[in-house]
Amino acid sequence: MPAPEYSIQYAISVSSTFIEGDMERVENAFGSNVDFALFIDNYPDAVWLKDKNLKIVRANSLYFEYFSKNSEILGKETADIDNQILQTGCNKVFNLRTQYKNRILSVTATPIKNNSRTEYIVYTSKDITSQEELKERFFVNKYQLNALLENVPKLIYMKDPEGKYITGTKYSKEFFEQGFDYFHKTHLDFPSLKDSNTHEDNFVIENNRQISYEKEINDTKGVPHWYKIYKAPINTYNNNVIGILVMVDNIDDEKLLQAQRETFVASLGHDLKNPTLAQIRAIELLLKGDFGEIPKAQKEILEMVLDSCRYMKALLSSLLATYRNERGVVTLNYEEVLLPDLTSECIGEMIYLAKDKGVNIKVEQNCTTPVVYGDKVQIKRVIMNLMSNGIKYAYKDSVITVKLYNESDYTCFLFENQSPYIPPEKREAIFAQYVSFAEAHKELGIGLGLYTSKKIVDAHGGLIFVKSFEDERNIFGFKIPNTKDNICAAKTVSF
Repeated sequence: MPAPEYSIQYAISVSSTFIEGDMERVENAFGSNVDFALFIDNYPDAVWLKDKNLKIVRANSLYFEYFSKNSEILGKETADIDNQILQTGCNKVFNLRTQYKNRILSVTATPIKNNSRTEYIVYTSKDITSQEELKERFFVNKYQLNALLENVPKLIYMKDPEGKYITGTKYSKEFFEQGFDYFHKTHLDFPSLKDSNTHEDNFVIENNRQISYEKEINDTKGVPHWYKIYKAPINTYNNNVIGILVMVDNIDDEKLLQAQRETFVASLGHDLKNPTLAQIRAIELLLKGDFGEIPKAQKEILEMVLDSCRYMKALLSSLLATYRNERGVVTLNYEEVLLPDLTSECIGEMIYLAKDKGVNIKVEQNCTTPVVYGDKVQIKRVIMNLMSNGIKYAYKDSVITVKLYNESDYTCFLFENQSPYIPPEKREAIFAQYVSFAEAHKELGIGLGLYTSKKIVDAHGGLIFVKSFEDERNIFGFKIPNTKDNICAAKTVSF
């Protein structure tokens, strides 16, 4: 009599050993078509066999490690699935949590049929604990991200490279699709907002780099509003751009405050101009002898005061020219400037401030090319700002060393003083607008001097720098090209 034909729907792997169950009956059922013992023994994860009465007739060692020898528990766990397989004769795939170390198995239950009747069910498994834990963490992180996106009062969203919205904070989609800023109850001119995004998005994608900028956008009534926009690429592990992260923040209040500050400074500059001119005229008359002969020592002091007043007049003229221009732009007047002479002039105007604090100023000059090519008034502003800060923060009765030297095509100025250590995070912010540490040292300052100095040096194609050492030595300085053909120099500087 020929052996019955069985269709076995499973794959055979490698590993494991153990034999138990009604082996003779199973082998008779399978005949010579399948070496089932070899399959059981070499399967790498838990595998077991049930007959049509749902009795376990064979299993490997991992099965007993996972479930112990109490097959009744497993029978209760899989009863519904077992019955479905017997009734339908179809495969089933399901997850099962074990008693051993709380492992999670993905189980495939495969019926083995004789003449269309299910005689046995083979259960093959795979340990998927790590995958399930990863999936659980993913969902937890997703819920946390959703909670964050729902509650952050900011316009933050992600879009794909084609510009389609992916996800974002609670009101960001309304902003993305209609231009409505929920937080400021503003309807922006949506067509112009949408059109302006294309070039910026392309730049982020093509260069794979972030950008940050301020933009003036009109609302539907024609009223302008200021926004600060940050865009960054979203990358894969291979550093390919798959999207763009966008953060949008209304800065109308900041712009208003800045405008108020600028108006105040411009008004103050205008009000100071007349008394400064009066001082200049009065000192000139004194030096001419119109009010009698002046001793030589007093004449030298008056000449230094006159130089200082004239410098103040030049600064005020520059300041007023800046605020007459609605963009806050000053035209640079380039010429060859002797940096040692300009430094001596600045030290002369600062000498009494230094003496008042007991600070000695020492100059070390090592310039083969002593000139810089730039705007004399603006470069003087930089030196005066740096020197003023150097004296202000220097310890009493200490020495400030001013050094002039050349470095490639640059002429350099720096001073070194003894003053409190500046930690790295403050050094990074020290040249930012309205950043001042004067209050911490009980000094007066609003944080514009170093900001202005950096803008001027940058416009000249130069570099301004600060170094601080834990032995309380601080160095501030700048370098400016000494050649006329400097391609980095700007024609204007914007404050």
